[in-house]
Amino acid sequence: MNPLVSPEFQEWASTTTRRESTVSTSTVSSASTSILFQSPATSPGSRKQSWQLYEDVIRLELNPHMTISFVKNGQLFKLRYTFIDVCKDSTGALRCLELGGGLGQQTPFVHAFHNTKLPVPHLEHPKDSAEYPLRISFLEHQTVQTAQVVFMTQLSYKFENWEDCAQFQELLLCSKMMFIGGMAEAKSKGRGEECISQNLRILRGHNGKRVMLFFANSQRKELKRYVSIPLNCVAKVKPPKKAGRPVVLELDPNFDILMQMRNLTIHFLDDDDCKSFCQLLSTELTIG
Repeated sequence: MNPLVSPEFQEWASTTTRRESTVSTSTVSSASTSILFQSPATSPGSRKQSWQLYEDVIRLELNPHMTISFVKNGQLFKLRYTFIDVCKDSTGALRCLELGGGLGQQTPFVHAFHNTKLPVPHLEHPKDSAEYPLRISFLEHQTVQTAQVVFMTQLSYKFENWEDCAQFQELLLCSKMMFIGGMAEAKSKGRGEECISQNLRILRGHNGKRVMLFFANSQRKELKRYVSIPLNCVAKVKPPKKAGRPVVLELDPNFDILMQMRNLTIHFLDDDDCKSFCQLLSTELTIG
């Protein structure tokens, strides 16, 4: 279970912050089921010039707040914050998230990233109709620092609204989220059941590349990871003839994972999501 990503981000210093959507970049590794998102040197958003440790920052102001949960020494902690600073170094690599604005908290809560490959923000519940998932976790232990103490823990972010949750994902993935839909089930011809009760996200990078992303939780242990499929590898879309039926994607077998899968059958939880998905892919195929 090692769904890894490699984005990048940046840090702070002025007092002015403003809300803007973030559009970044993603490039997909064509040789594996993991994805590799790389950000450009700059990204739109709230940012400040650093006079301390980092070169740049994008601040996500939360409406009205979010709650982070973690376990330390067997005790569950829940802390509330009103903003997240996404901190980058001079190369544009994401170094940490600094959470602030917590009532009575003197120091920021730091979620640090020491590797070039970063974990995919994992949505814990599938979207269903108008019910959007608002809790994000990570499939591996994360490095955090609070009150000058550094430790590893399971970490989750609980947002109060979808806009904040979506922007947080876009900042970490360095991509614009074009679509999200909850899946009851997805199967491929070559690998069998891929997943149950998961989300399918379509992301667009700054270079225009688009990729489908989902967590293959039905695969055996070593293959239970995030799978990415570039939209230009979809050869044909077969929409369902009746409501409640699955959509079938025929795939171009131009790298290993697609050669194994051959096609993908997706049963969405919501018929409107299924229609939106088919329309989006049909448009992409026409343009592409």
